[in-house]
Amino acid sequence: MDADVIVVGAGPAGSTAAREIASRAGLRNGARVLLIDRARFPRDKPCGGGVTVRTAGLLPFALDPVIEDIVTGARIRIRDGREAIRDGDRPLTYMTQRRHLDAFLVERAQEAGVEFRDGLAVREITALGANGFELQTAGGMLRARVVIGADGANGVVARGLGFDAPATSAVALEGNIAFPDGVPDAFRRRVTLNFGYVPGGYGWVFPKGDHVNVGVGGWKGVTGKRLRPALDRLSRVYGLDPARLESLRGHHLPMQRRGMRTAAGGAAVIGDAAGLVDPLSGEGIHAAVVSGIAVAGAVEDFLGERAKSLAGYEDALGREIGADLATSAALTEIFYAAPEPFVWAMQHVDGVWERCVQLVRGEVDYVDIPRAFGAIGPLTLGPVAALARRYIASRHPER
Repeated sequence: MDADVIVVGAGPAGSTAAREIASRAGLRNGARVLLIDRARFPRDKPCGGGVTVRTAGLLPFALDPVIEDIVTGARIRIRDGREAIRDGDRPLTYMTQRRHLDAFLVERAQEAGVEFRDGLAVREITALGANGFELQTAGGMLRARVVIGADGANGVVARGLGFDAPATSAVALEGNIAFPDGVPDAFRRRVTLNFGYVPGGYGWVFPKGDHVNVGVGGWKGVTGKRLRPALDRLSRVYGLDPARLESLRGHHLPMQRRGMRTAAGGAAVIGDAAGLVDPLSGEGIHAAVVSGIAVAGAVEDFLGERAKSLAGYEDALGREIGADLATSAALTEIFYAAPEPFVWAMQHVDGVWERCVQLVRGEVDYVDIPRAFGAIGPLTLGPVAALARRYIASRHPER
């Protein structure tokens, strides 16, 4: 065997899984963990690059070396309407760039004993039963007892081992506008959120050290050709010249299908490969880190011969975020059936804004939102979401 575990994909999910597995004290003499990625590092990825406070709290180290801005507030509006600014004194999200964040997380994995090989694409993967897995790469054949797919929604691990592909019900387009002398004060320490330009989503402006990240995203079947015009319009609303947009990239947002398997035998998929993007916010780094931590315990049990498969990962993932993702999906239907009153409440009702702050900070979960309405809240969430879904279908049948 070339390794006990091979993790394919070195984003937040993969590097977290590799580090956590290599750090497990329950593995005698440690586990040989190999982390590989087809790209040469550092490399960029299409992503807003925000790491929420609740996500950062899951990591056993600080992200200070790669943080470019600390968000404590928001600028919120609907299309060209009146803007509300919500400021606070508590950190909500740490802004970084994926080229820096991912390299930093890989370095932490290497410090835990993980071997990292970049520029190594997996071409084919074969399950060998009790003998583990064989991976054909650009650099030759590799073998391992366990394989973790962290290589995205269209990754070779999920495809090669027969895991279901996530749903791609949402798409986004983003770019950067450079500010070599520093981001304007109006964008610093705030996320800019604008609802209504694209159905089923929102536009954003996120501050970084020397640029802002500008993007729009929404339902795949509806937004298609609208994304670029919406991105240009969004830019102009905030005094940004769309002609200055650089590094334009479109990407799909993978989300879980009902009944999706995420583990089988000695293989598992995590992060985007498992469709763990938050349906309401479109954010994926939190679930990526959660899944990377969750799979490590199952790998420890499997390699330690206390379990016959990685099925324990599915159970752990369900306990950690299963109910929250399902609740987020239901709330998404309700929110986008009529976003205006919800956005107005975010702008003007202190209690609603505070609940948003608590969600981002991890002080409450999505499941706590329907519970705030008493016993009837969780019971009516599903039926109300179903009604909202039918209403949305009548207005946007192409969704």
